[in-house]
Amino acid sequence: MSLIPDLSRRHFLAGTGLAALGVSVGAPFVHAQSLRPVSFRLNYVANAEHAPYYVGVKKGFYKEAGFDVAIAPGTGSNDTVKLVGAGNDMFGVAVADAVLVGRGRGVPVVSTAVLLQQSPNVLASLTAKNITKPEDLLGKKVGMSSRSTVFAFWKAFVKETKLDESKIQFSDLGATASSPVLIAGTIDATITLATNEIVALREDGVKLNTLDLGEYGVRSYGQTLFANDSLAKKDPALVHAFTRATLKAWEFTMANVPEAIAILKESVAETEVKKEIAKWAEITPRTKALKGDVAFGSQTAEGWASTYATFSSAGLIDTAFDPASIMAKPA
Repeated sequence: MSLIPDLSRRHFLAGTGLAALGVSVGAPFVHAQSLRPVSFRLNYVANAEHAPYYVGVKKGFYKEAGFDVAIAPGTGSNDTVKLVGAGNDMFGVAVADAVLVGRGRGVPVVSTAVLLQQSPNVLASLTAKNITKPEDLLGKKVGMSSRSTVFAFWKAFVKETKLDESKIQFSDLGATASSPVLIAGTIDATITLATNEIVALREDGVKLNTLDLGEYGVRSYGQTLFANDSLAKKDPALVHAFTRATLKAWEFTMANVPEAIAILKESVAETEVKKEIAKWAEITPRTKALKGDVAFGSQTAEGWASTYATFSSAGLIDTAFDPASIMAKPA
């Protein structure tokens, strides 16, 4: 079961998007002196996909739920999972693979909601390389870090498309960012984020082809809201309320992207407004499932099992566990 009752059903988020959570939608405003301090860790320096959290603060969604939220930037999903697992922060946002791999390595975290039903990872290449289908990779050079979870997406893509990997040259980029190497033509293709790097490159005039991994059978959740496991067990009502407020902030952002990015810029001065607004054209569709009608924020045992299989098959899960156990229990 997920943290939110009936989260996988259509009744969740009916009307205003909050009615089915078992908590009154019109909750009275909570006075500042009664607010509960909450620490929330991003998975990177704040950009478009993090705007909802600043919206939650600015618009009072967190205050209405009784929280004084302190948002801290991150240095990567893996680090954010470790910090939340260690209790340094109460909540975090990270890619689903980092949450799964962390859990498999004994880090005590649980998912409270899936924000992106589809992973934003895509296989990208310069248009001039003429890679428009998986078979076009034969004889080409693909580059990424073999030590990242992105590599697991590559292995899953090869498996699902039945490509002859011996006919593809692989370049291990280690800690080197793939975008500059791709632009330079040193590699022909890489896997990167449609919701971030792809938009930024296209805004800079780089012409790209992309293959969406989900459309080729690589099924994985994307961005995930998660909490420290001890906190979730000790105070499920708090976790439930924070999740509810966060989903409300996401809903507002998706309906009011320019305003949300303006709010983000108030806190993150270096925000490039045009680029960050453009990213939501890629983010919003991925809040929906590739197939079927799935309520925003929902998570299921089947969805986590599919995500787990992708990374387990790549040898990234150190200790096997039931994928369903990664979902926080309901309040």
